[in-house]
Amino acid sequence: MNANSPSVAKAQNLRSRLREATSAAIIDAAEGTFAERGLNTATMNEIAAAAGVAVGTLYNHFKDRDALLAALVEERRSALLEVMDEFLDQPSSGDFASDLKELVHRMGGFFDQHRRFHQILHQLESGLNTAQYPETAACSPKMRGELHLRLEKIVKRGVKTKALRPEFAEYYPTLLLGMLRSMRMRLLELGKLDERLPVDEIVRFFMHGAAV
Repeated sequence: MNANSPSVAKAQNLRSRLREATSAAIIDAAEGTFAERGLNTATMNEIAAAAGVAVGTLYNHFKDRDALLAALVEERRSALLEVMDEFLDQPSSGDFASDLKELVHRMGGFFDQHRRFHQILHQLESGLNTAQYPETAACSPKMRGELHLRLEKIVKRGVKTKALRPEFAEYYPTLLLGMLRSMRMRLLELGKLDERLPVDEIVRFFMHGAAV
């Protein structure tokens, strides 16, 4: 059969879609297993069972726990950045506080949707064995850097509309990230993972301290 025939191309496309679907199922299962069992104790056997695949299939997609965890972090990172970019690509409303609140609401909505990823981020920041997970350890600075770049964009809107003081503009993205991270960590410490991030209060507090 000709390698370029429509039937061969169709079969290859089907295999590609099945592989992508299997990878997505494994990543979803890994999110739950890593969150519940812990990054340093969750096993590939447990993740395979949660995904409903054979362990051999799991290793066909991801060579080890580090590669799987890094893929999970990258998948969620890309999804969060897409949420932020979708908003930042839109024209400003003209009211900085409203724009900031909407962006932070969208970020909060993402974490509400991926609550178990909250737990994983907490473990990445406080208990990851970086010697065992070098690939994953390299993901965290990348994620913070990408988030910082996008918050810089919203801060520039605030400076342009004179809603924020320009002399402190370089600090505001870090301040916003710190507030979001601290609130997320506190909800975990209190065992209130099911509660939504208090986005309105975060923005109100930020604006009260940073407004002109």
